Amino acid sequence: MVDRTRDDKGVFLPSHGLSKTRLYSVWCAMKERCNNPHNKSYQRYGARGITVTSEWQYSFETFYAWAMDNGYADGLTIDRIDNNRGYSPDNCRWVTVAQQNRNYSRNHLITFNGKTQCIADWEKDTGIKRSTILWRMKSGKTLEQVFDANDGRSLRWKRVCS
Repeated sequence: MVDRTRDDKGVFLPSHGLSKTRLYSVWCAMKERCNNPHNKSYQRYGARGITVTSEWQYSFETFYAWAMDNGYADGLTIDRIDNNRGYSPDNCRWVTVAQQNRNYSRNHLITFNGKTQCIADWEKDTGIKRSTILWRMKSGKTLEQVFDANDGRSLRWKRVCS
């Protein structure tokens, strides 16, 4: 037999027994930032038209089933693949915080040699500091010059410091 509880209007609802879990908190927070104009994150979500698909909006059990089938684990966060679309099974995935930060709408994406990624990933791939990449770009250098690891200044600096 299913335990029954009442919602804020006194209507009986089946209890899933998961309301104290991290995943339930993720589900509630997702709905809050999309639906509640008083939520501190609403301007970046609901006000931009980011919604929660109705299949998740009204059913934690459906969201739970999707999460379990799609790699949910404690320590991962829900990520929208396309930041301009809402929360739905075809636009969401579970990622680490570091991965999610790469999918941030204000990230500066650079396409070079057919590869598009954020500056933090270019820094990791090239060994050129983020600040150097930004400085070179603001100085009007071409992308070839921006990502030139043997930039003349670097070589002169190495000779001076040797």
